[in-house]
Amino acid sequence: MVDSLTTVALLALIVEVVTNGLKAAFPIIKGKNKSGSRITSAAVGTALCLTTQIGILQNMNITVSHPVLDYIITGIIISRGSNAVHDIIHVFNEKKKVDN
Repeated sequence: MVDSLTTVALLALIVEVVTNGLKAAFPIIKGKNKSGSRITSAAVGTALCLTTQIGILQNMNITVSHPVLDYIITGIIISRGSNAVHDIIHVFNEKKKVDN
């Protein structure tokens, strides 16, 4: 489980770097509000998870009938940046402590 969460954290970092690069190359993405950045980040995160076939639910032994949904969910999670990933890791670590 730690390896999968580390992978998701790494993907979040990659999405952050790629999104910042795209915003620098295409200033229109920034826009007047953050919706352009969020949409770009979600698209990059989802594309990354779809192409690498990495899904957080699957890696945590949660049955998903359609793996593509897992990849999309994971892409959206990692698009929210390192804070969201950090919060998720914290929740699962606390759950692991309770289970032991």
